[in-house]
Amino acid sequence: MSDRNSTDSPLEAVSGGDSSRAAEAFGALSNETRLAILLALWEAYSPAAPDEGVSFSELRRRVDMRNSGRFNYHLGELEGQFVRKTDDGYVLRRAGLRLVRTVVAGTGIEEPTFEASEIDVPCPICGAATEIRYEDDRLYQVCTECPGAYEGHEAQPAGYLAGIALDPAGFTDRTARETWAAARIQVFQNVRSMIEGVCDECSGPAGGSLAVCEDHDSDGVCEACGRRSAPMAFLGCSVCKNYHVTSPRSIVAHHPAVVAFYHERGVDVQFDADDFESVRRRVALVGDHDQEVVSAEPPRVRVVVSHDGDELRLTVDEELDVTVTD
Repeated sequence: MSDRNSTDSPLEAVSGGDSSRAAEAFGALSNETRLAILLALWEAYSPAAPDEGVSFSELRRRVDMRNSGRFNYHLGELEGQFVRKTDDGYVLRRAGLRLVRTVVAGTGIEEPTFEASEIDVPCPICGAATEIRYEDDRLYQVCTECPGAYEGHEAQPAGYLAGIALDPAGFTDRTARETWAAARIQVFQNVRSMIEGVCDECSGPAGGSLAVCEDHDSDGVCEACGRRSAPMAFLGCSVCKNYHVTSPRSIVAHHPAVVAFYHERGVDVQFDADDFESVRRRVALVGDHDQEVVSAEPPRVRVVVSHDGDELRLTVDEELDVTVTD
């Protein structure tokens, strides 16, 4: 991946050397009236007619600003970057739409009130009950009895099994089980996008790497790496610094040979956010994939997918490329 931090200025690092453009974009959002304009355009926005604009007079009425000249000034500050003028009015550009969606999702604005809740998913390590809790914009699944998959990380709750970034909107009209299912589907699709080279956050180029703990202690949590599993897969974006940490057994779950293997044996690997059992079944299938380190340098991991005595063996290399070995 390219080094996006090679300049002295953080603004230049994210704007390709032209820090003034990034500064202008942030400056355009530093006014309540401009944010009100974006929200008013979003309220009028229809996915079925995205180019159907709002007239100047109607937009000013929605924002409830009497001074026409002042309103025109603020609207002009948004044009080009966040707002586009059409023949019949004004519409949100994609950047403006994404900004408002962030507000609507509640990211960084509100922390949902969510009590830790048990879900009907056993711990893959000890079989005890697990629960989900929400802290710092992440939904955590933790074991109620064992230390979990990691140990000694202050940023993670005790019993940590998985942590998934989730906007507050993810809780809307969902039970605890449904929220967990939705979060699992989201991370599954996000990882798939990153594997295929497209960042799920900014659409920038993404890449991956495989790391293997060379001094791994397989008896519980390793003292050298702090994990139960020696191999880990890292996926990251070279533009926005978005990243995911997962396992080789999860990487191969997206491979067409694995999907075909299950399909040919009548195993349903599809899932639906409204069908808790379908998501739990998919997570359990991935958890049952055996993985073993073939070599630490270069990193190679063999993953074995099995069903009713049949096996499919795949190898994951240092760049997370997957080959079917048998």
